[in-house]
Amino acid sequence: MVDMMGAWRLLAAVVLAAGMIGCTKVSQSTSPGGAGNGTIPGVLRYGELAEPDSLNALLSTQAVTVDVFYLIDSYFFLPDNHDDPVPEAALQVPTLKNGGISADGKTLVFHMRHGMKWQDGAPLNARDVVFTFHAIMNPSNNVQVRTGYDQISDVVAKDDYTIAVHMKTVFSPIIAYFMSPQGGYPIMPAHILARYPDVNHLPFTDTPVGSGPFKITEWVHGDHITMEANPLYWRGTPKLKKIVYRFLPDNNTIVTQLRTHEIDAWFRADPSKYGDVMSLPDHKVVKSPENLFGHIDLNTQDPILSDLRVRQALVSMIDRPRIVHDATHDVFMLSDSDLAIFSWALDKGVPHLNYDPERAKTLLEEAGWTPGPDGIRRKNGVKLALQFSYISGNVIAAKIAAILQQEAKGVGVVITQKTYPAALFFAARQAGGTLNAGNYQLAYFGWSSGVDPDDSALYRCNQFPPNGQNNLFWCDPKLDAAERDALSTFDQERRKRDYAVTQAELTTQVPTIFLFAERRLDVVPKAFHGFVPSPAESANWNAWQWSMD
Repeated sequence: MVDMMGAWRLLAAVVLAAGMIGCTKVSQSTSPGGAGNGTIPGVLRYGELAEPDSLNALLSTQAVTVDVFYLIDSYFFLPDNHDDPVPEAALQVPTLKNGGISADGKTLVFHMRHGMKWQDGAPLNARDVVFTFHAIMNPSNNVQVRTGYDQISDVVAKDDYTIAVHMKTVFSPIIAYFMSPQGGYPIMPAHILARYPDVNHLPFTDTPVGSGPFKITEWVHGDHITMEANPLYWRGTPKLKKIVYRFLPDNNTIVTQLRTHEIDAWFRADPSKYGDVMSLPDHKVVKSPENLFGHIDLNTQDPILSDLRVRQALVSMIDRPRIVHDATHDVFMLSDSDLAIFSWALDKGVPHLNYDPERAKTLLEEAGWTPGPDGIRRKNGVKLALQFSYISGNVIAAKIAAILQQEAKGVGVVITQKTYPAALFFAARQAGGTLNAGNYQLAYFGWSSGVDPDDSALYRCNQFPPNGQNNLFWCDPKLDAAERDALSTFDQERRKRDYAVTQAELTTQVPTIFLFAERRLDVVPKAFHGFVPSPAESANWNAWQWSMD
């Protein structure tokens, strides 16, 4: 189900797959050498609603591709199942104590692992890191998020395996961002890409060369992507021989193919199918906390939604506990914040706005919206009608829309629905994306809050698309000041006080309506081993350890 993603946060997606373009299909047969439950030893087949928009990590705006990047690429660090950084291309996390961060906080030194190789055999070293930084900052590249990287003045290779990062100013989350998942970008191959003025339209988009545990061997658009074990991976050849990622049209098809063993797994399964997947005899369902939040964004540039009283009325008319129960079967949990329930920065005292239809009516009256003879509110002869947008095929969103329409009607508001393919919903502003170009009024989707609580790319005044992800087009000076201060210090208690301010402003000023904190459901075969989801980013952080009987 989940359509989410976050400050690495590129955008999550659940989408109906495109029509199949003719090509050989992945075998759906079972192996006589399997565990008797339809699995193929050494092969994992998983299903998703979304097909990637690109396999170039600099360009993609979908969460499903981030999951793929964990499989095919390398980062400096990966968050493990305890939310702790696991060194990958970097050997240790720089700190003030170990000298990796200078006393003024403006220089960081990363020591890189020797012996890593790209999947074509070329060495991975400091040159690739320097190139990746410049590619991210290259204005000719259609990069949508530069949070953290835009605070860097220069990246210097001191030798083949030592990188110095010089900051313009202190940016406290930089470890979580630089060449790490929250920043959105893995290390990219300079020997392949550095020759081009931009990377927007290269064959690399379909046939990338990475350095991770698996390598792309086939992308049949509209049907599947095949990845095979990388024998040059620095940890050694992974236990799985092959991973097949299939694009399927809807949740019912995914459940059916799990039951018939045409696919093996469903990562981030739709909670609306909780009962169905729990009944699968050859599978187990793993339920785990995750740093994802479901929310309804409000386009504050819209003439109706620019009025705070209208925004406050909307949150008052929504029965959020009912949404959690009816739309997610209580798999998700009610939340008043974008921060994960396990985040050190979460303010337990954040203001809570209760379901209160009478308050909603009063606020709308104060804003000049009065009921007409049909019960629908009007102002200057215009009906109070709002469009609710979400991704095609998202069952939870459709259930939310139905509840929202019913509750809105009770206070004199008309809610209409409009769905979009994920590729358009999350597309860049330059491509007319629904969110980033502001082509919406209300929009539901999920998002990741990252390992570090920094959410400045979502809410700061200088982060309107295409320079960030503030698709609310909302500027709040009080929040902006707190965000700036939180980014300027490594003092965790000071940062926590700042994030208490941002959470209060988000709740009371209502540019977005927080619905729930998500818990992920992963449906995997009993023959699948080594699967340990990380609450911070992705279940794929230790894919080299996965195996299939």
